[in-house]
Amino acid sequence: MGKSEFSDLPPAPSGFAAALFTGTQQRVLGLLFGQPDRSFYANEIIALAGVGSGAVQRELARLAQSGLVTLRPVGNQKHY
Repeated sequence: MGKSEFSDLPPAPSGFAAALFTGTQQRVLGLLFGQPDRSFYANEIIALAGVGSGAVQRELARLAQSGLVTLRPVGNQKHY
């Protein structure tokens, strides 16, 4: 039997969230939507998510731009 054209693909994601969202997206969304009555400042989300600041900032910008989260400046901080 010959090699399948699909054998070079990565393994299928094991869960629903993994199929739809990257690890960074899962962590950021989990923080924000897990506590909807609370606001988080950007550096707090970065620390709690445990991933790189650039990746978190990109996700926060995308979420705010799409209207899924609100961005509220408080002094020098950005609250989501």
